[in-house]
Amino acid sequence: MVKQVKERDDEELKSVDLISLLSLPENIESYCVELHEPEKELDLVTLGKEEALAEGQASTPAFVSIPATNTQNRAVPILKAVNQPAIQPNKSNISTQSSLRPSSSNIISNTFKAFTAPPDDSFEKIIDDISCCKKCNLCQSRKNVVPGVGNQHAKLVLIGEAPGADEDAQGIPFVGKAGQHLDKILSAAGFKKEDLYICNILKCRPPNNRDPKIEEMTVCTVFLQRQLALIKPRMIACLGNIATHYVISPSVPGITRVHGQWFKSIFGIPTFPMYHPSYLIRSESREKGSPNWQMWQDIRILKAKYDSLK
Repeated sequence: MVKQVKERDDEELKSVDLISLLSLPENIESYCVELHEPEKELDLVTLGKEEALAEGQASTPAFVSIPATNTQNRAVPILKAVNQPAIQPNKSNISTQSSLRPSSSNIISNTFKAFTAPPDDSFEKIIDDISCCKKCNLCQSRKNVVPGVGNQHAKLVLIGEAPGADEDAQGIPFVGKAGQHLDKILSAAGFKKEDLYICNILKCRPPNNRDPKIEEMTVCTVFLQRQLALIKPRMIACLGNIATHYVISPSVPGITRVHGQWFKSIFGIPTFPMYHPSYLIRSESREKGSPNWQMWQDIRILKAKYDSLK
């Protein structure tokens, strides 16, 4: 399979088709695993310290526990999921954590606590307010605002970090190559995209697709909160490191450690971290333990929980 993939055109390598993948007899067995809950509860602080040590940062740990008084941002596992082979952390998959250190938690918490839904709010009003927003410099470089799209009464909301170039051009989230790959993953798992709501924390594209700044995300959070207040979802799926650290807590370890498990978010909604599809399309491997393999286990867990909702 690897040899065949390498012989394909470079354009075809940029997205992994899970549906085709699952139809290959030589790979079927690696995807047929029993889902179960681990016996031990996840210790986020310990995992965070281990990850910091792995990066040679023992003298200044990257993660610390949030004080008990700041309960809005404490990462609280509420449902354990499948034991998955660990991927050793490296600079490429935890580099985005620097923008959301635990010191950011007070900013996020204050933003969360200050929120009050406007009377008679609507999606139309939210879109109008986003279009007129000038609270950060992103309004100067954007082509279009990207509010969100999908079922306005969805049980599941998928949240990424920020729009990219294709999203900025069309005003619709996840329509580029990463979004197309996400569509394949959702379809392979049995999700109907029209039943879901998909959006980002930021509603405007950062220049050159740079990482969102904490200040940009906090001023944009009110729009996300208004969307969630109208949708009233039962679950959130965070896509990628930055969305996970913002929506759950800056104190959690990297996405390679916490993906596929349930947490209570700053919005009080059960939240499930997953790899961002842009990370997956950079990885060709489909072997057991690879990011694409882990994503398939995660999406199955998410779908099972989704189907259990009444």
